[in-house]
Amino acid sequence: MKSLSYLLQKLSTLGQETLDQFNLGSSDNFALGAGRLCEALLQLSGEASSIVIAEEIIRQYQASDEAEKQQFFGYLYSKLGADTEVVAEAITRYQADGDQGSLLALGSACESPRLELLKTLNTAAGGTQALICMREDLHKLPKDNPARDVLDEELLSLFRSWFNRGFLELRTIDWRTPAWILEKLIQYESVHEIRGWPDLRRRLQADRGCYGFFHPAIPGEPLIFVEAALTDEISDNILELLKQHPPGDDDASPNTAVFYSINNCLGGLRGVSFGNFLIKQVIEHLVHEMPHITRYVTLSPVPGFRRWLETAVHDGLTSLDSEQQALLEAMQSGVEPGSPLRDSAELTKLLTSLCAHYLLKVKSRGNPADAVVRFHLGNGAILDRINWWADPTENGLKQSYGLMVNYQYDRKLMGANHEAYQSRQALACSSAVKKLAGQAPVSQS
Repeated sequence: MKSLSYLLQKLSTLGQETLDQFNLGSSDNFALGAGRLCEALLQLSGEASSIVIAEEIIRQYQASDEAEKQQFFGYLYSKLGADTEVVAEAITRYQADGDQGSLLALGSACESPRLELLKTLNTAAGGTQALICMREDLHKLPKDNPARDVLDEELLSLFRSWFNRGFLELRTIDWRTPAWILEKLIQYESVHEIRGWPDLRRRLQADRGCYGFFHPAIPGEPLIFVEAALTDEISDNILELLKQHPPGDDDASPNTAVFYSINNCLGGLRGVSFGNFLIKQVIEHLVHEMPHITRYVTLSPVPGFRRWLETAVHDGLTSLDSEQQALLEAMQSGVEPGSPLRDSAELTKLLTSLCAHYLLKVKSRGNPADAVVRFHLGNGAILDRINWWADPTENGLKQSYGLMVNYQYDRKLMGANHEAYQSRQALACSSAVKKLAGQAPVSQS
């Protein structure tokens, strides 16, 4: 053991000596100095010495300002791309031979030195989280910056490999969870704001559940978490659900898990799919841990509905009569407490039918325009119910005139629904929602 420790110490010293050769602190050009370090890192073969250089690159990057980071991205894009001449030679060789060996050589030729650099940076202490933050910084570049899409695609490819389901750990988050993780729940909750520690504590009591995916490289950082309420009915109002008091001894035993908030935590992992695995695994967890729970539903927002409807009315895509037009205009001008609009059967039918049409019929690039319906139906759920006045908060009215949706996860149908959606864009929905969509006053042209 002593000889191994001595060897590691010598290798680390070698790395520091290599680092000292570049004297990055004396460089007036951050990108140039960091570039020399990157080139040195790609030339090193010793793991310990590589880690020393990788840690210094990360340290310098984290200390740089936005302009310097943009220069660094420019260096990575322009100097560490694949060698086009080598790629062209590999293509010619593959076209001539057409065998697996030449195909592998072509794939290797197309892999840029940037990828090897990023993989090595990942070995540094805190390297994984640093690369996630680097991708967040990359998204701040102008969209026409040529480095943005190329580097983003390479980082996303690595993250999809490093954060695949096999590496993720499902954890139950409760009041015994370390405080620094609980603080992150307050920070990352983006669907229904957690208003301080008392509110968080209520959400973690026995009739609630919070579950998150974690990764061993960043064990103190939730990647995604979902919140659920355990009830004896399918909830149709988020305010009632959130303020619901803990059940007493005489209350009915819960039989329904209502998932009411799901949050991706790290912007640098955008595009890495976690949510579909998370909900399915939480359902399986509940099946084994709480067999009395037999229904699994969501209470979900419809974030794009109001924007779509206002555009559709402006563009003449609806066929509203004068009474419907007046109801919609009254709703758009704001709903005061006690307003009769809340209890208007005509307005309820109008907006729920238009919402059903939006969810089932309005497309974007061949898929449902609404991101939430894409997520849940693509995950094997059923669009079960549209709820009027389910979220009368300022944000709920702004997004969807207060409408929310119940998606139901039936374990017996999830697999078939998922396959039907993926193969032919079949949308699983209840007969009630389908009937509502047929009643929507939309133009047929």
